[in-house]
Amino acid sequence: MKVKTIAHIHYLKYDFEVNGRYEVLSFKANDDSFRTYVGEQEIEIEVPDDYDPRGQKIASLEKQKQNVMAEYQKTVTEINERINKLQALEYTNE
Repeated sequence: MKVKTIAHIHYLKYDFEVNGRYEVLSFKANDDSFRTYVGEQEIEIEVPDDYDPRGQKIASLEKQKQNVMAEYQKTVTEINERINKLQALEYTNE
């Protein structure tokens, strides 16, 4: 299946770079000190007829789940360390 879309071409060159480069975006970005708009071009992209995004979406969600679980474990470890430090302090009621 062929999909038609508009590609917006920009020229990008930062002050620290010797050579600039072209970038293609799906939108027209504003000109600024390092990016200028060149123009638009209609392009045609071949997409497989049987393309199914579910596998990629599932993989992305699995990665997101791993990141959340890792952050959760890090937070639990920090809380446990704080609890251990508090329990290690000698408590005096004077």
